[in-house]
Amino acid sequence: MNPERWRKVREVLDAAIAVEPAERPALISKACAGDPALRAEVESLLASHESAGDFIEKPVYAVAPELLLDPAPDSLVGRRLGPYAVIEELGQGGMGVVYLAEDSRLGRRVALKALAPQFTLGEQHRERLRREARAAAALSNSGVATVYALEELDGILCIVSEYVQGDTLRTELSRGPLPPQLLLDTAIDLANTLAAAHEQGVIHRDLKPENVIRTGNGRVKILDFGLARFEKDEKDTETSGKRLTHAGTFLGTPAYASPEQLRGLDVDLRTDIFSLGVMLYELASGTHPFGGRDSISTIARILEKDPADLAELNSLSPPQLNPILCKCLSKAPKGRYASARDLALELERLRRGIVPTGPQPAPAAASAEISGSGALWWWQFHQVAAALAYYFLLYPLWRVRDWLGGISGSLIFFTALVAVGVAANLRLHLWFTSRYYPSELAGQLRKVALWQRGADFLFALLLTSAAAAIERIHAFWAALILGAAVACLISLLVMEPATRRAALGNNLKIDR
Repeated sequence: MNPERWRKVREVLDAAIAVEPAERPALISKACAGDPALRAEVESLLASHESAGDFIEKPVYAVAPELLLDPAPDSLVGRRLGPYAVIEELGQGGMGVVYLAEDSRLGRRVALKALAPQFTLGEQHRERLRREARAAAALSNSGVATVYALEELDGILCIVSEYVQGDTLRTELSRGPLPPQLLLDTAIDLANTLAAAHEQGVIHRDLKPENVIRTGNGRVKILDFGLARFEKDEKDTETSGKRLTHAGTFLGTPAYASPEQLRGLDVDLRTDIFSLGVMLYELASGTHPFGGRDSISTIARILEKDPADLAELNSLSPPQLNPILCKCLSKAPKGRYASARDLALELERLRRGIVPTGPQPAPAAASAEISGSGALWWWQFHQVAAALAYYFLLYPLWRVRDWLGGISGSLIFFTALVAVGVAANLRLHLWFTSRYYPSELAGQLRKVALWQRGADFLFALLLTSAAAAIERIHAFWAALILGAAVACLISLLVMEPATRRAALGNNLKIDR
């Protein structure tokens, strides 16, 4: 968010809050004249303020708007910090910048999280980095990156931890929603890791796709405990003035924060369950459950709106997952799962209902599907067969071009060539996607549907026109071409919708 834009939003919002409710519409209209986007932002935040009452006296936009700005710390790339040679920047999280570094003593690569320059002088921020190191080091769990050391190098406080290679869940999301089995495996891994952290008194408070990496063996690891909190420490110090986060303040990533975080209230382990629910919804649908035009509207939606049903966004997601996520995303903490362990057990029950956990005698229909003759296989076969048939039909149309001569014959053939190029290639593209990138199939189907249908209809029309044009001079070829046109229409209007519905509408597991 542009700082100047923030100042304008806050100026109008503060003015609106200061006057009587009846006077606000006129004030906002005047202040936002000619800027409908500004008006929408102010009205959205004002609605949040009114619905939250006294609980939003110090919301995120008033307490820490700088958290929504892009920091630009000085880079350490190319420098040597003690025994560590900094190679490249990996990302930013919490108050630190994470680098890939080479440990010259042990000859291994490590992740080096250095306190960002703007925080180096503040003892509170330095203590927060120390707390992050203690939080991660306290967790002996395969789902958490291992912390090796906490060191001060050349005046820079750093956490040295395991370098985890792989894609973040944010990178995976750029390729579309996850297939059902991988989604549930990921969800259960994350819930169990959170449960282990919570059982040791650690609350993460900044779960988001950027903070989770999938390793080479397919498992996920949670990174960046920069905003983690020890429940016991907070209880012991809540009256001593030593708490690092005071009531009424917010730290975290707004798009993945719970309502109580955004309102600056005290939080417990259920705030992580809300953040995990946001992540799982996004992994299942490819869409953020509260995504707005910008950070401000997203915050307002988190506080006010309920997400859409998963089935509306991705028909391939397990339908039983929607009520589980709705419970995770309850506005009130008491409406969520009491623990991450309870959530993990619920997800495990769902997985057992969808994915067989051991050898089972399969009924005839299931056996046929597993052996490759099921509904999905027929849909894939239909795509390839139709594409090849289209290419073969170009031969009789080439003959029609010779028989008719002139511009009419050439127009029919070359227009048909374009139609076949679109329709056949899109079918082969869908077949390839269903085989090797099944998580992206739903999105690709929606993207190409109009082009494919239009090309199919155009090709059928051209076949019919060609048959009519040569009926008097080559009756056999005219009948053959007309039959092909009818077959194209039947395939388009009857066969294709039926095979697609059977394979993708009722079959949740489309990956191999």
